[in-house]
Amino acid sequence: MEKVEKKNENPLYLEIYEYYKNLILLGRMKAGEKLPSIRRCALERQVSKTTIESSYMQLAAEGYIHSVAGSGYYVSEVNFEERKRIAPSYQQNKKQEKPLYDFVSSTVDPKSFDFELWRRYMKSALRNTERLVAYGDPQGEYDLRVALMNYVNEARRVVCSPEQIVVGAGVQSLLGILCALTDVRNPICFTGHEFKQGQAVFKDRGFDIYYRRTFAKDLSFLKEKKAKMLYTFPSHMTPWGEVMSMKTRLELLSYADKEDCLIIEDDYESEFRYYTRPVPSLQSLDGGQKVIYIGGFSRLLLPSLRIAFMVLPVELMDIYQEKGRYYNQTASTAEQIALCQFIRDGHLKKQIRKARKIYMSKSQELGRVISEVFKEKAKVLPNEGGFLVPFEIKTTLSIKEIEERASKAGIKLRVAEKLSHEGWIYLILSCSGVEEELFKESMSLLKDVLFE
Repeated sequence: MEKVEKKNENPLYLEIYEYYKNLILLGRMKAGEKLPSIRRCALERQVSKTTIESSYMQLAAEGYIHSVAGSGYYVSEVNFEERKRIAPSYQQNKKQEKPLYDFVSSTVDPKSFDFELWRRYMKSALRNTERLVAYGDPQGEYDLRVALMNYVNEARRVVCSPEQIVVGAGVQSLLGILCALTDVRNPICFTGHEFKQGQAVFKDRGFDIYYRRTFAKDLSFLKEKKAKMLYTFPSHMTPWGEVMSMKTRLELLSYADKEDCLIIEDDYESEFRYYTRPVPSLQSLDGGQKVIYIGGFSRLLLPSLRIAFMVLPVELMDIYQEKGRYYNQTASTAEQIALCQFIRDGHLKKQIRKARKIYMSKSQELGRVISEVFKEKAKVLPNEGGFLVPFEIKTTLSIKEIEERASKAGIKLRVAEKLSHEGWIYLILSCSGVEEELFKESMSLLKDVLFE
């Protein structure tokens, strides 16, 4: 046998390993057939015995051959060809093409965030070597929790101490912890947004889930289901920013107190009130007895900044002290340090004012363009806050036809089937992910594909 010529940068023992592995896989060496002894193979290939031994050991470790004491190495009985044939394969779905105009995306407008300023805070945070080489506080960095306490107390009148705040990488990670603290309290009712990601967390942990878009004149829905937990968005009940009335808030708190029901207040987009001052949080009215307050920064700063927080009521604190230590911190320590200083230096308040101004202008402009382009064929509905612009179009097309025509034209939009009625189809467009300069051409294209 000729000496092995080294053909690439791989170690020589791997080339010999590949040689025998291919012989076995191709069936040229059958099960039970004996391999050359280590000494003989080394002589034939003019390499060291250590190299051959390493090759054989690798083949044996992967099950291609096995050793028989005092005899040598033999090809294993495994039918590798059959294994290859029946092995299941997984093919990832083809990556969808990016639409020309994405009116569904949760992205933020790049102009709303000062990236250079944030880079400076991140660079400063990365100098905290002592804090970065250790695992972070499972509850969240203490100085950030103090800054969050001051922020939510001033902005939303939330009543809490830093010890009641738990920081995590997004709302879903926090809900996982919350489920461990409450055990299964059936059922849980969602109202306002469906928030399917949140529902999935509770469903996976055995909760019975009910959803009602909004409360009617009373809380009969909760009483009928005998709800023990409620997930709600008091500051943003509908896509167009409707706020839960004070009367309903007080009735909810009364129900929670009488029926031992925990309320999860997701303060989603509460900063984006365009025409009225934010209503005090539900937690502030309750004094932190039955309400779990949840906030985050994905929309206000960046979606990639995965920092959210929840304020636990006093009744859950003893349980958290017992179980919370088993949940490691999921949010980046460096980002927590940077965000803490960002808040302390007053930049969060400036960011809120800047972002609110940009998105109010964009939502107004999108509404104006829709009215101008569609004329009598569309009605733009009032928008109290947030990123979404709701409007109705008068058409005989079905929801499926509208979505297909828009998609083929490169326009991604959302149709609210439950809100559509009698020849009027209800559309909801997010203004955050499309530049203002593109509103006119995108809406003109949409009108063309739907009506011409």
